Amino acid sequence: MTTSSGQRSELDRLRDTIEITNTLLTAISSTEPVHTLASRIGVLCHGTAIIYDVDGKIVASTGIAPAQLIWNEIAATNQSDLALEIGRWHVLSRRVALRDGIHVIAIASRGLETLEQLGELILDTSERLLGAVHGIQYGAIRRDRRDNEQLIASLHDGILPSREHRFWSRMTQFDFPAYAPVRSVELAPFDGESARESQVTQLVSQARSTATPLLIMLHRADREAPATIAALVPDSASGEAWLQAVSRRYLVGASGPFDSLGRVPEGVREAETALDIGKQWAAAARDPAVIGPIWTDRIDLATWLLSHVDPKQLKTRIAATLAPLRDPGLRETLVTYLASDQHIGRTADALFVHPNTVRYRLGKVEEAMGMPITSAPALANLVLSLRPEIAATQLRAVRGSDTDPN
Repeated sequence: MTTSSGQRSELDRLRDTIEITNTLLTAISSTEPVHTLASRIGVLCHGTAIIYDVDGKIVASTGIAPAQLIWNEIAATNQSDLALEIGRWHVLSRRVALRDGIHVIAIASRGLETLEQLGELILDTSERLLGAVHGIQYGAIRRDRRDNEQLIASLHDGILPSREHRFWSRMTQFDFPAYAPVRSVELAPFDGESARESQVTQLVSQARSTATPLLIMLHRADREAPATIAALVPDSASGEAWLQAVSRRYLVGASGPFDSLGRVPEGVREAETALDIGKQWAAAARDPAVIGPIWTDRIDLATWLLSHVDPKQLKTRIAATLAPLRDPGLRETLVTYLASDQHIGRTADALFVHPNTVRYRLGKVEEAMGMPITSAPALANLVLSLRPEIAATQLRAVRGSDTDPN
């Protein structure tokens, strides 16, 4: 029985397809499937394989081809499939739609014949396998998120001491060191709106990228209040770095550290109090990002005392204390003076005025208040009444000095 040339060609293509598929399938069982897939693709095309995300960030790559130059060419066109040459490199690329957005697979070889013979087959198979890998990972992430939310919700409700060891066992599944101190955290968007599930997803991704253990969920203290984001993070360098990073986009209140999971409800109350302090300071700050995380165990006594007073009564007493100080310019000078540790020179520098102008304005403040502001009772009353504005001014000064190139 003879085989025609057309049949041989089809058999050769089928044989190549099976070989390519088998080679790439091994990536799925790898602990790093996307990186392994890129490595296998590179071997098959005898060159370089690169997987980009929609913004051009390299997700995985292998080989020495000019990745940035390749991306520049891909980004310049909206074509799904692209064939191009960059120097001695021949390149084929394909856009792939995945659950988390568009990705691009690019293969590059110095041998044109390899890409002409196998390029389309490699891209076809790679596209399907990349979709399969992301589907598997997406399902695993969804299960982790569900288990994550159930665990932190249980801890918020409170657990019996006799069951704590079981919950620590579950915590270790999310990379928390057993019996190591943790902090309860409350986060709120700067705009005062309710937190959203998409924001939780972003925070989870950010924590994962820095290998920071995290339990997290949407949290609503009552029906009328905007939803916040509740979290548990380790009391560690990585946990603190994560909180510092997210405080550039969220108001952050953190409890003191504790190593008993039975104290989570207490930690939640502390974190809510710290978040309320952050909201007060943010209202007095021109830029909420300067606030940074509010740590319950690091706040000063005056701030702690104010946070435990009935808000309505406190507002009434503060209004009465500051009623004589109606001039906005005098109030700004007083706040800056107190934030500058009552230093005339630093106050003048911060306000861009002459020191004598500061002295004159402070004299006017004393006239309005009817007592010298250096007296202990007057100073205590003013510091307590203006605490959020003083804190915001100090934080702006600190952030300004951190960014000053001089």
